[in-house]
Amino acid sequence: MTSSAAQHDPRRAAWQVFIETSARLQTVLDDDLKAGSGMSLADYQVLMLLHDAPDHRLRMRELSDRLVFSTSRLSYQIDTLVRRDWLCRERADEDRRGSYAVLTACGVTAFRAAARDHARCVDELFVEAISDADGRALLDIMTRLSGRLTDARAHS
Repeated sequence: MTSSAAQHDPRRAAWQVFIETSARLQTVLDDDLKAGSGMSLADYQVLMLLHDAPDHRLRMRELSDRLVFSTSRLSYQIDTLVRRDWLCRERADEDRRGSYAVLTACGVTAFRAAARDHARCVDELFVEAISDADGRALLDIMTRLSGRLTDARAHS
C-alpha cells in the first residue's frame, strides 16, 4: 500500500497509522515491563489470561488460540514461565491428549506486581490519550475486526 493510496482512502490511512502505532505501543509496553518486572509483554499476556481464568487454568489449545501463538511458540513461552515457577503444566484427565497451563502462587504474585506498573503505563500511553467516546468507538471497531478474523479463521 502506497502513501498516496492512504491519502485518498481514510480507511487505508487508518490502517497505516494502526500498524505503525500498535507496533510502537507493544515495543514500549514490552520495554517497560522488562524494566519494571523482568517479564516480557508475552509473559504478561499469558499470566493475565491465566489470572483471569477459572481456577487460574486454561487448556493449552485455548491459550494458543487467544494469544495467536503457534504450538511451538506457546510451548517455548510456557517452558520459560515454568522455569520461573510462575506456572505449571497439568495433564487433561478428561481426554489424556491435552494439557493445561496453571498459574502458580508465585505466578499470581508476579502478575499482580507487574499489573500495577503495567496499568500505569497503559493509562499514560493509551487511556489518557482517548476520550470515553473514542474508547467506545475503538471497542466497537476492534470487536468487529476480531469477529471478522474469527470468521475468516473458521472458514479457512
